[in-house]
Amino acid sequence: MNESRGMIKYQPYQSLTEQASVLSRMRYEKNKRPKPLISSDMAEEIDEILVHYEKEKVRARYYEDGYVYELPGVISFIDSTFKALVIQGKRIPFSRLVGLERLETKRRSDELEAP
Repeated sequence: MNESRGMIKYQPYQSLTEQASVLSRMRYEKNKRPKPLISSDMAEEIDEILVHYEKEKVRARYYEDGYVYELPGVISFIDSTFKALVIQGKRIPFSRLVGLERLETKRRSDELEAP
């Protein structure tokens, strides 16, 4: 009669942690949104930045698995064959881009103001 119940006595707490992970997953799934549409103006702006890119710092907004994420950094590679860009080691297909903006601009010598 003096037998130990061992880990059996902790099983109710284990079900609470499983419940927490299920609830967390349900919240994640519930908050998903459809991919935002980009306007033709935004598409032209993205194209303009990529065509004239000169190692400026940018902020990419991209859609992935129901959420929009932002990633600031310098574009390390633009892959025109597979239509993607790489920022900080993250490969972002062009089809997932929903925004791209320059965070800093390089001034050209012809744009400098004369004293």
